[in-house]
Amino acid sequence: MKVDYLISGAGATGLSFLDVILSETDATVAIVDRRDAPGGHWNDAYPFVRLHQSSSFYGVCSRPMNARRDRNATRDQIDAGTFELSRKSEVLHYFHDLMENTYLPTGRVHSFPMHEHLGGGRIRSLMSGAETQIEIERKLVNAGFWGDLGSIPATHTPAFEIGEGVACIPPNALPHRAPNHQNYCVIGAGKTGMDTVMWLLDQGVAPDRISWVRANDYWLFQREKLLNHPAFFETTIQAFLDELAALGTARTADEYSEKMEACGMWHRIDATVWPTRFHAAVCSTREIEALRRVTNVIRLGHVRAITPDQMTLAEGSVTLPADTLYIDCTARAGVVLGDDAPPVFDGDTINPLMIRPFQPLFSAALIAFLEAHVPDEETRRNCTRVTNFHDTPAQYIGQARNAMMNQYAWSQVPEVKAWLDKCRLYASNHLMKGLGPEDTDKFAQLSQFVPLTMAAMQNIPKILAHEAETQG
Repeated sequence: MKVDYLISGAGATGLSFLDVILSETDATVAIVDRRDAPGGHWNDAYPFVRLHQSSSFYGVCSRPMNARRDRNATRDQIDAGTFELSRKSEVLHYFHDLMENTYLPTGRVHSFPMHEHLGGGRIRSLMSGAETQIEIERKLVNAGFWGDLGSIPATHTPAFEIGEGVACIPPNALPHRAPNHQNYCVIGAGKTGMDTVMWLLDQGVAPDRISWVRANDYWLFQREKLLNHPAFFETTIQAFLDELAALGTARTADEYSEKMEACGMWHRIDATVWPTRFHAAVCSTREIEALRRVTNVIRLGHVRAITPDQMTLAEGSVTLPADTLYIDCTARAGVVLGDDAPPVFDGDTINPLMIRPFQPLFSAALIAFLEAHVPDEETRRNCTRVTNFHDTPAQYIGQARNAMMNQYAWSQVPEVKAWLDKCRLYASNHLMKGLGPEDTDKFAQLSQFVPLTMAAMQNIPKILAHEAETQG
């Protein structure tokens, strides 16, 4: 078989790249994935997971997600920030339908589920072991890059010992196993842990029957500040302006965090504990209030071992009721790359890494557009500085500067700028829908972005230098 592109990974990132390369070129594509259906990690996600950012800019460029629900949303739903947070079943249907009824019928896409890419265009069936050599005319697209580095709750191997007789499950099994227990211990403070605690509370479990191991505390985006809807233009734009102002005036990462909390862009579950981590999870005020109802929070570091008698952690041990169901929420999807991270355009390989923070699907779509229409290598490099995953506010600040530099580079390429203006995955297009010359107050808000961005660009190196000096 001979194709222009071989995409290794049929997850959301791979499909976002595929969607644009099909619409912008006449290329042929082979797409290979170890799973039996498109959608990547969504196939293995726990059943109660939802998007935690707007579905208005999630998915692929060519097809909206949940357009009808968005159009018919009630004001209460919009205020709660839940009207566009798609569930797992909706996301999977969306991706499965795209593959079956849009991509494959073109005749230009060859799908190889239950296969793995061995390198050099050679693929192998996980079922029969049969190998197929695919000749790649243009490039390999390494869309499974993050999946190969991270882990997901369903298949994650806990880093702690589990004694005989201890009931410890991933969140995927919770709906089936929860009815058999009276007490629950959620291990992990990240978004999966929060989702799990919320599910238990929503099922009517009393807060005093839940224990929660939080080795770290996290800063969280406040959902009400990030509603991607024209009705909330002023609130959302002001939140981003406040973030730029914090980046432009803070002297340290802690001071930046203080400013982000003061303006309401960030919040935290426990007001008495200073968070040291930031993974960009989004949480509504209602969710924060619910999570605060769980008061048996165990802060003794990471779990080392669990026996029927006790749970041993790095800084001590605790005893929980004998019938406790432990839910392991310690898997980590994103891995912080070092300075040796590969470039996006790397010879005959494309690594569709994030080039806009928290936006892997938009990033993949723009990378595909650059591949199709911008052949100049220097321009491509300027447009694709990697915005890495991060663990701490300081790490995020460094990625924010890369994002600003990318944004400027995009504005300097006319064909990219024109594409962005109509791209469904470009979040601001939804926020500014209907904006007209009469909206002078809104344009006055937007005019603040340039000076605040320039100040942030100048100040971020100072913050990072201070952090490096302090840690050194």
